[in-house]
Amino acid sequence: MFVFNSPEHQKAVQQLNNLWDNLNNLVSLAKSYGIEDIFQDNGAKILQQLIILNFDILPGREANDAKSRSGKEWEMKSINIATTAQGFSTNHHLNAHILNKYRQVPWSFAIYKNLELESIYVMSPKQLEPLFAKWENAYINKGIEGNNPKIPVKFVKENGIKVYPYATNPIDPDTVV
Repeated sequence: MFVFNSPEHQKAVQQLNNLWDNLNNLVSLAKSYGIEDIFQDNGAKILQQLIILNFDILPGREANDAKSRSGKEWEMKSINIATTAQGFSTNHHLNAHILNKYRQVPWSFAIYKNLELESIYVMSPKQLEPLFAKWENAYINKGIEGNNPKIPVKFVKENGIKVYPYATNPIDPDTVV
């Protein structure tokens, strides 16, 4: 911490201003992908995933998250393994309607360590069915809502298809699910 308006403080403010100005390019790019605020709801990370996966964002919070070039809708999840070890979040009010929606679309799972994107995996609903069936038996069949059941990172790594980092021959997510 510096003395207010000291040369060190002024230097820190100038450094922040320079870096902040550079964010305008990222904000413009994000807006072209339908992301209005890169600082809300993981906007910058979603932008990164959309570009890497070659997806378009779907507007609204009730629909699926993205659409591939073939028109296939996708559910997108991300996790910061530096701060969360429980697994990918799903829905705080998992019910039969949401579970049915989950069973209709493929999923992408982005694994971050802080700001660094380590990997992206994709999975079909069929690959996720063991978890869906478990949730259905634990919650839905009992007439209760699930409170954000998690998808373990280990499950995704063991059962998913890694599409990023790109291999020598990159895999188009649309071709594997």
